[in-house]
Amino acid sequence: MHRSRGGSVQQDMIQGKAVTIQEVFTARQYRLDSYQRDYTWGREDIRRLIDDLRAKFMTNWSLEHDREDVSRYSPYFLGPYVYHEDAHITFLVDGQQRITTLHLMLVYLRELLLAQDLEGEAAHLSSLIQSRKFGKPVYTLDIPDRGPFLEQVFSAQDYALPDNAPGDLRRLWEGARVLQEEFPEELRGDALPYFVDWLLDGVCMVGIRAATSEQGWEIYESMNDRGVRLGPIDLLKSFLLSRIGGEKGGVDKIWRQMVSELAGIDANAPSEFIKTFLISRYADVSMEPGDNPTDVERINGPFHAWVKDNVERLDLHKSSDFRGLVDDLAKYSERFRTLAAASNAYDRELQSVFFNAYNGIKSQAAPILAAVEPKDDSASFKTKAQLIADYLDLLFARRIVNDLPSSGLDSYAVRLVERVRGGVSVDKLRTILAEEVSALDYDFKNMKAYGLRSNNSGQVRYLLARLTGFVQTSCGLTDDMAAYLDTSRPFEIEHIWANHFERYQPETNTRAMFDAYRNRLGALLLLRKSDNASYQDLPYEKKVVYYQRQNQIAGSLHTGHRERNPTFNRFAKQYKLDRLLRAFAKFDKKAIDERQALYQRLCELIWDPTTFGTLPTAAARRPDPSRTRTRARYDVSVADLITKGLLPADAELIGQRRGERFQAQVLADGRIQVASGETFRSLSGAGEFVLQTKACPGWNFWQTQLDGRLVRLIDIRRDALEKGLV
Repeated sequence: MHRSRGGSVQQDMIQGKAVTIQEVFTARQYRLDSYQRDYTWGREDIRRLIDDLRAKFMTNWSLEHDREDVSRYSPYFLGPYVYHEDAHITFLVDGQQRITTLHLMLVYLRELLLAQDLEGEAAHLSSLIQSRKFGKPVYTLDIPDRGPFLEQVFSAQDYALPDNAPGDLRRLWEGARVLQEEFPEELRGDALPYFVDWLLDGVCMVGIRAATSEQGWEIYESMNDRGVRLGPIDLLKSFLLSRIGGEKGGVDKIWRQMVSELAGIDANAPSEFIKTFLISRYADVSMEPGDNPTDVERINGPFHAWVKDNVERLDLHKSSDFRGLVDDLAKYSERFRTLAAASNAYDRELQSVFFNAYNGIKSQAAPILAAVEPKDDSASFKTKAQLIADYLDLLFARRIVNDLPSSGLDSYAVRLVERVRGGVSVDKLRTILAEEVSALDYDFKNMKAYGLRSNNSGQVRYLLARLTGFVQTSCGLTDDMAAYLDTSRPFEIEHIWANHFERYQPETNTRAMFDAYRNRLGALLLLRKSDNASYQDLPYEKKVVYYQRQNQIAGSLHTGHRERNPTFNRFAKQYKLDRLLRAFAKFDKKAIDERQALYQRLCELIWDPTTFGTLPTAAARRPDPSRTRTRARYDVSVADLITKGLLPADAELIGQRRGERFQAQVLADGRIQVASGETFRSLSGAGEFVLQTKACPGWNFWQTQLDGRLVRLIDIRRDALEKGLV
């Protein structure tokens, strides 16, 4: 190794060290070297990081643990980063995407800790997020233009990015939206301080220190361009070609073209396709997570090893069998590219594929490829793809209005593979999906009080976009769904009630009741960002004039909207909406209830299950696989306490904070109903709602009267566990 002038071999040596996330952000001031690209991570990258962290943490965590138990949780490795130092500055050479995202996550977690009044823990995160250098506050990741953004993005209500913001800041803002909208509820509840402890001390990276900027560049080049280790794709190719006799040149060309075309989508697409193909065609998707890795878990790792271990299942015996597998991969890769294109850009023919990708359902391609036959023409393929995507979209919509987590839909999509695998016909596929819909035990009937909450703005925005788009296109107007769902947010949620509690008294005699009604779905619209900003503070009687100039669903509030509007009138008559789709001179609580009923009916029309054919009249109800609690993830629920007689089915719950008292009631099925009528399937969700905050430790927050004294639900739960009752 060459020696820099005036240095020593020891000083010039590249050094690597394992460091925790806490160490990564302690006493550091990071900047980027000149050749570093901007922040490029998108929604999917951040979703993947959140999902990976959540999955690893939740396999370890129990509410009964002490905080000290976190030190024994399984660690998680996040990969390497490369840096060099100059005086007090640490220059990031490689790894800034992960470190930038982690820095943003720390800022968000600090807000959640403050919401739970965990000020000491929040202060500790502040010391990692920001430090003082020469008497001035400096962000640990010291990037120009990010300071004002980080100060406001999570703390300011309805923070809006300036129109002239640079591209990397826009991507960072989108990352903040992903955290706000999709950070798992279980990590925002009682688990929050445990998760923060584990993230700081149980998640680690390897820091590779270069002696100089030039050496850092050399490492960066070698890690990104040269000496790349063979990955599962290369190893699978090598294995398959070694088993194919005769002329291999043609096979090699097919493989290289397939990988090249997939890589044109993004760098991960070739691996994602092969994983999806193997799951859709061969994996045992019924296996439950446990001590032994499932097929799906193994395929999502080094999939080449799974293929080697399962040549019998893949029916690979002769050279021609291995050649046939390569040919199948090439054929199905074309279908996968079509799905990837539909996921990234709105195509009305495959619109639900786009919707599912927008909503984070990553595994939809598995059941689609399972249902497709190589001989299917393009029309048959698209029909099957749209049917399966429609079904997953219906599941998503029904689940979110019933306060069910949407995160389980990927596992459900994979389980669906078993029912549709083998190249089913379109008619058979319709029958299967109709049976699946009929077996569901939730629909749109319980959305009477559904609305905007602290963590579901993305889901509410999606519903409003679908409602708005349905009415627009049904009236023969332009299909603007791509604009409604554009991640740069040209359209935003509009509250029909301005945020002025005093205007709506005595009709809403408490602030909590006002907030509940103001945020109901029926009291919301989707409007252009510029219009929304210009008149959102006006009283309804003035705003409704402007609404008439907007989309049809907003305009319908105006008393003159039906005049000389034949297409709208035909739409209302066609779907028997005359009574519900009416105008309001005054928009009060009763009007909100009526609009809520309208929106419910529109949901039933948009996600009409008869799309899949005639529904069975007496389908057997069976557990929704996406709601199944496996042994690894099992936890005690409120319903468990009711079943064992430890908590009355109609128990009154009381929560207190800063001198204010909140009430709720336990329903027979274990849901929690707050005073304004909203229902929640978790104690944390109910607590977040009544507190109007981003995070709540539900088991610790809620209490109930037992034997004449107030008892926290966590104590009832703990006592039941100690006695072996649950």
